[in-house]
Amino acid sequence: MVRNGAHACAVLTSDEQWWEVLAGFVAGGMDRGERVILAGLTDEEGAELTTRLAITVGAGRDGVGRDEGGRDPEAATRRGDLVILPEGRSRGFFALTDDGIADELTNRIDEAVSSGYRGIRLSGVYPRVGLGPQESTIHRLMRGKPLTVLCPYRRQNLTFDEVDRIRELHDSEVLDDALYDDSMLRVTRPRPGWLRLAGRMNATNYAAVLDVVAAAARGGDRDLDLASLRDIDATAAQALITSVGRGVRLRHPGPLVQRLARLLARGPVSAAAQGSTGI
Repeated sequence: MVRNGAHACAVLTSDEQWWEVLAGFVAGGMDRGERVILAGLTDEEGAELTTRLAITVGAGRDGVGRDEGGRDPEAATRRGDLVILPEGRSRGFFALTDDGIADELTNRIDEAVSSGYRGIRLSGVYPRVGLGPQESTIHRLMRGKPLTVLCPYRRQNLTFDEVDRIRELHDSEVLDDALYDDSMLRVTRPRPGWLRLAGRMNATNYAAVLDVVAAAARGGDRDLDLASLRDIDATAAQALITSVGRGVRLRHPGPLVQRLARLLARGPVSAAAQGSTGI
């Protein structure tokens, strides 16, 4: 979670972490009535983000289903609530001088506020390696302005000194709170009692993931949010259903998990399947 008005950073170790952090930041701005501006995403990444936001908004970021209340990402883009800069404009943005960055953000803030927004949120992808040269300017500009900024950096592109410098230039850091992350699937604890599975689960990782889920369930985390589990093969789905045990609930499962649960409920593992609600 990035607090309102913060200049935050995130040092990322996996793609799933990046998507989760970015989608949460965008959804938070949409909830607050801010205009969200993203720079540096490719067209494919913009489309992927829209898909993930549709899942995040529809299921609720904390795993609780809720009415979308007009926050559909495609509708938000049409209204101007969510602005994903095209690749060409993003390159121009990152090429601006310090004065150019200050003028651009000041104008966008003024325009957003005059249009009824509470402020703007800015994030995206820095297209080069190392520390972004605009960081100091953005940090100075934020004082007293309705601006919240998240600067994500990939750890593999940074030296130790650059990581330290990035942390010095930001008010706060979005820490990696994953219980499990193999770059393909990520398990987090969005709130007490809940786990979120995001990414892809298959024969290569399901055993390790289920060990984490079982340990968390013993500690009281018994609601599994599967809304962001975008791909799961039959072997992993069957293992998930038959291994979770009584009292563990599968929330927002996909079609394959639902079909297998119905089939398994008719067989000898019905107790495990019946112990998972929400399917």
